[in-house]
Amino acid sequence: FAYSIVSTVAILFYFLLSSDLSVLSTSLSAYVLVCRRVMSEAALFLAGLTFFVVAFACAMSSLEHKDEDFQGVSLAGLNLYRITFRMFSGEDYQKLQSSPALLGAVFLYVAASAVFLLNLLIAQLNSSYSATYQDMVGYARLNRGRIVAETMTSVPG
Repeated sequence: FAYSIVSTVAILFYFLLSSDLSVLSTSLSAYVLVCRRVMSEAALFLAGLTFFVVAFACAMSSLEHKDEDFQGVSLAGLNLYRITFRMFSGEDYQKLQSSPALLGAVFLYVAASAVFLLNLLIAQLNSSYSATYQDMVGYARLNRGRIVAETMTSVPG
């Protein structure tokens, strides 16, 4: 079992290092640079989503209700993530009808996360991409020069 985990990590690092081959094509290198910059925006979105989930999970667990899916902060948080990623089934929503306060809190969470957070993510990605797109060919050429300079220092002679 331990060998399979170590080999998985090694393969992931291998493919991470092979992304340096993107310098062979300027457009591919520019695309890789854009992806790297956009990943930080996606991480910010996940941090904001986690804050929303924890806040609503704490609030929902303090409500008086009989629904076992939202008893405690951890179960409520898990189910809020399920709601966000559209994994919460219609039958689960049917069970929420027995507790109107909990149903209202879930609807408030859905409205806040779907309207506010997803639109914020779209705006962040759009802004980040448009800002990077203007200079991405220049960044790609600078990245190519950096990798060539790093490689030349390791060549004997």
